Amino acid sequence: MSNGAPAVDREVSLAVADGNSVFGAKCALCHGKDGHGLPSWRAKGQPDFTEAQWQSGRTDAQIVETIKNGKGKNMPSFRGKLSDEEVNAVVGKVRSFGKKK
Repeated sequence: MSNGAPAVDREVSLAVADGNSVFGAKCALCHGKDGHGLPSWRAKGQPDFTEAQWQSGRTDAQIVETIKNGKGKNMPSFRGKLSDEEVNAVVGKVRSFGKKK
């Protein structure tokens, strides 16, 4: 049964939904639900995912690397805690913050 939406669009919607769920559960506590980060952590180098400069300055592979291996002492590693699919969904969610105006 088809709802008329192309399969790719449904897959993208599912990936974003999974990204929303995983980001909300694992990332939002520190990075904020809106991706702006927390003011108290900004001085420690926490990124604002909504900034165009941040978005254009990183590849998806670099974001995956940070999620899997952590960064510094404040960003924990999620290697073994998130599946590759969940990591990729989080990357999609992080990228979606750069598309909001």
